[in-house]
Amino acid sequence: MRIEIQKGNGRNILRCIRRDNTIEVADLGPSLPYHDIAHFVVETEMNFNRGFYGNIQAGMSITELNDKDIINGLPGESWLAEIMTRNLQAIASGAARAEEYIELVSWEISTMNGVDPIKLRLGNVERMFERYTAYVKQWKNLLEGDVMVLEF
Repeated sequence: MRIEIQKGNGRNILRCIRRDNTIEVADLGPSLPYHDIAHFVVETEMNFNRGFYGNIQAGMSITELNDKDIINGLPGESWLAEIMTRNLQAIASGAARAEEYIELVSWEISTMNGVDPIKLRLGNVERMFERYTAYVKQWKNLLEGDVMVLEF
C-alpha cells in the first residue's frame, strides 16, 4: 500500500492507496503526521498486519478506525501497535528513554485483556527510534504542498 502524507498550511492530508487502487483519505491536524509516521515505523519494523495501516490495507476505512465501538472489537495486534506507537513517540519527545521502552510497553500490555505479550529487543527499539527520527526530519524539511511517500 502506498501512503502519502501531504504537508499543508496547518492541515495535512493522509492518503492510503491500497493495492487494489481504492483510496482512503483523511484531513489531519498539524501534529498528527507524527503519530501516523510512528505507526508506519512500528508496524513495518514488527511486521504487523492488523495495526492502523494493516487494517486500512485489509479494507477498513479511517472513519471506522476512529469509531470507539469498532476500535473496542479490534484484535490484540491493533492495540499492541497503538501502545508501541505511543511509546515510540514518548521516547522521541524525551519523555522516556529508549532503554525504558520495552518496560513501558510490557507494563501497558499487562494491563489489557486480549493483548498478548511481545518479545522486544533493544535493537528493535533503536531501529524504530532511528527510522522515526529520520522520517520526522524528512517531514520537517518538506515545503507546503510536498508529499512524503511511504510503502507499506
